[in-house]
Amino acid sequence: MREGFASLALCVLLYGCDANAPAPPVTQPGLQPSDDAEQNFEGGLYERNVVFMTVDADSAIVVPWFFRTSSSADGVERWAEGWLARAGVWEPFFQDQWISGPSRTPFRIQPRGPMDLVVGMGGTLERILFEEGQRQLEVVIDEWMSDWSGNRGETFRVHQGAALFGDQRVEGIVLDMNRARLREGPEPGEWMFLTGPRRLVIVVESPGGLPAYTAWGRMGDEDFRWPEVEVEWSAVRSFEEARRDVPVEWEIRSIGSLDGGVQISLASAGMELRAESGAGPILPVTGLYQVTGWAVLDGDSLEVRGLVRHVQR
Repeated sequence: MREGFASLALCVLLYGCDANAPAPPVTQPGLQPSDDAEQNFEGGLYERNVVFMTVDADSAIVVPWFFRTSSSADGVERWAEGWLARAGVWEPFFQDQWISGPSRTPFRIQPRGPMDLVVGMGGTLERILFEEGQRQLEVVIDEWMSDWSGNRGETFRVHQGAALFGDQRVEGIVLDMNRARLREGPEPGEWMFLTGPRRLVIVVESPGGLPAYTAWGRMGDEDFRWPEVEVEWSAVRSFEEARRDVPVEWEIRSIGSLDGGVQISLASAGMELRAESGAGPILPVTGLYQVTGWAVLDGDSLEVRGLVRHVQR
């Protein structure tokens, strides 16, 4: 494995994830693509998350890219972050924020500085490249596994994939996630991406509004959808910087599902928390967790691991 995860570069290979594709469909009018030349997607907020994660490796590795876009008549404000987590330690290797001109397609992610994009025939995003000095890492997305869509237009695509560290290849799975909303619409919350044996993949999301949480899953060749799930913090710790408690353990259970129930127990294996700016003494929090635990699905108890993208506003 190439020396130093602290000195890395990132290259994410994404088959089937279209950098030039339309924004995910949403329930609110005004965010869909339009032939109207005056349409500028003003007031639209877009989120795209691309996450590589190992499944059975001895040392869990997570490589997430987060992209956010805010569109207005004055232009498009963009944020991009790249992270590496290994053995519960989170390292940010790319963070940037910039403003580009007004656009009718603000949801399309753009290159920036050491982060570049390679788009193949048909507009398919093939790579997200990060190269700075000797820092190098490549994540490859291979076979499509499954995809889901939520009631508010969010989309999730799951592919088999791998991460290349020098000459060493580590197999895993990649999630490509899109969410979009109007600025005045309800804010979506945290989400979770979990993997396990028997090609198990579970996504849990707080979409904003009701239900508070919903979830999807796949095991083998079978897909599951749980329209409503309960998420309980079964253990917390104090995060003094934001004057809040934050979770360190979770209990998750489906409610009234026709696809069979799911129960999940998770515990933090390493976290990175950030207090955001706010008007009051209690500040918003965003966080990244590596988690481990168990899922009971279709009568089977399976060990799981994954990522929690935590949000408190």
